[in-house]
Amino acid sequence: FLVCEFCCRNMVGKSDFAALLPKAQLEATVRQWLDDDIPSFDVGGLVVGTKPREAQLFMKSPGIFAGRPFFDAVFHALNCTVIWQESVAVEGEMVWATSDYKILMATVSGPVNALLQGERTALNTLSRCSGVATLSAEAVDMARAIGWTGLVAGTRKTTPGFRIVEKYGLLVGGAAT
Repeated sequence: FLVCEFCCRNMVGKSDFAALLPKAQLEATVRQWLDDDIPSFDVGGLVVGTKPREAQLFMKSPGIFAGRPFFDAVFHALNCTVIWQESVAVEGEMVWATSDYKILMATVSGPVNALLQGERTALNTLSRCSGVATLSAEAVDMARAIGWTGLVAGTRKTTPGFRIVEKYGLLVGGAAT
């Protein structure tokens, strides 16, 4: 399907990007990621136990924030709760974080073993999606700066198992797919 950058930058409100994702596909994709990542026997989970704990998500480099629905879905699948810092964790917005100026984006709460089970998958997905969105926005901005009036679009060449994340990142960054 083709979704144009005009739609993504002008018609879709920043908080509406998640509406682009088919819920059943999102849940199935997240389940597959977790099945791939969590071993049959979670020895680490046995060691840390199931006491309720909190973890914080910080952004430590500048970029377009993207991938919130994936992060949410990972922790939802593990019965954890994500509370976002709504003033800064806005899908499609630039976040000016640095290694010296970390910005708190969210707090995740749940059983400590579940937090650890979802941590790597959620962080990798959020990082990849934000990176794609950031580079997409830069490409769109460069194209506009030289007077390009056509679409800046991605190809179908995506990472296996990560297509939905990369295509979503393109859209959040303002490119077509």
